[in-house]
Amino acid sequence: MTRLQVPASMRCAPLGALGTLLAVTVSVLVASYAHALQPPAGSTRSVQGRVRVPTRSGGDSTGMGPARNIWVTLHRVGKDTAGPIDSIRTGAEGTYRFSYKPFGAGDAVYFASTTYGGIAYFTAPLRDANAAGDVAEITVFDTTSRTFPLSVKGRHLIVSKADSAEMRTVVEVFELSNDSLVTLVTAEQQNAPPTWSVVIPAAAIDVRANEGEISPDAFAAQNGRVNVFAPIAPGVKQIAFSYKLPASSFPLRVRTERPVVVFEVLVEEAQGDVKGQGFAAVDPVTLERRNFRRFLAQDVKADADLVVEVPAGATSGRNLYIAGLLVAVGFLMMLALTRSMQRAAAKRGRVEPTLRPREPEVPLSDRLAQEIAALDAVYARQDAPTASVSAAYEARRAELKAALSQALAEASAGR
Repeated sequence: MTRLQVPASMRCAPLGALGTLLAVTVSVLVASYAHALQPPAGSTRSVQGRVRVPTRSGGDSTGMGPARNIWVTLHRVGKDTAGPIDSIRTGAEGTYRFSYKPFGAGDAVYFASTTYGGIAYFTAPLRDANAAGDVAEITVFDTTSRTFPLSVKGRHLIVSKADSAEMRTVVEVFELSNDSLVTLVTAEQQNAPPTWSVVIPAAAIDVRANEGEISPDAFAAQNGRVNVFAPIAPGVKQIAFSYKLPASSFPLRVRTERPVVVFEVLVEEAQGDVKGQGFAAVDPVTLERRNFRRFLAQDVKADADLVVEVPAGATSGRNLYIAGLLVAVGFLMMLALTRSMQRAAAKRGRVEPTLRPREPEVPLSDRLAQEIAALDAVYARQDAPTASVSAAYEARRAELKAALSQALAEASAGR
């Protein structure tokens, strides 16, 4: 099979039409933030920010400098209309400023964007009447087509019951971290390697990208692998896809290929089981009245094997619609975390010349506290969360809070 070529809009998004990558993200931004963004009709708003880029100052040391004389565009996206409403070039200090009046539907989203090295970067939705500081800051990065490993912060494997045709839907979600200060892109040549790839079962059919941060146009399944050709900027990106497997594929053997910080498996059967080094059953979860056994492992090594066992003949006539909910909630968390991680990477001000990913030197208690804060922020943005979403939020928060208490106790004890 010939691999999918990345469309030009993914590599060099034209001003005012940021292409497939931005379109996918904008759809999520509208759904996530529109309810909180209702500026008074006719009131004047402003956004004042800057665009920064890593600059090498000598040796291996890298600092942050202004991205001068590049276009920044102010966008409006609403249910009525969508498009750019103003553009300006950055000044000598990389600064930009827009003054505008909201118009049309009150739930429209406004944000600023720029392109650098053919890649689109943008702010979070502009909530304040006078947006400034971090919310209006855009960090852009040079690009490289020299592939390097991306660290897997999280991997989630969701296995449904068999349907009436004895097929099981499997959803895989990866949280990938680009810990360098360059955006990884695919090379401009035939048969160039993807920016990221992972093996899938040989029997997998109907492989498709799920709604998330990767456009289906930059996704291909061939020769027993899923290949992604989208640009991957510094920070965290979530990749989600699904496929179907015949019941005869189980027990299902999965190999990690690369280390995984946290590996979660959900099996939609009380008799389902997961066997593998470090995996342990934890409290099951019930979402939209569907029950999943849950298994977790931490710091899973590369090339580790796990086996998913399911009972024969357990059927369900419903589709795995709950997987979409899980992916959506997970994506919102990653959206909140990505910008903070990018700012943290920029503030570190160093990049390894070998471009090898490196773990941030952050205490466990701090990481847990940040995750709780991100989880709370995501939940607070839900207009009317269902009972199952609320239950999942409360269970996850209690889990994180218990882990934080233990981490603080161990730290105070000097262990």
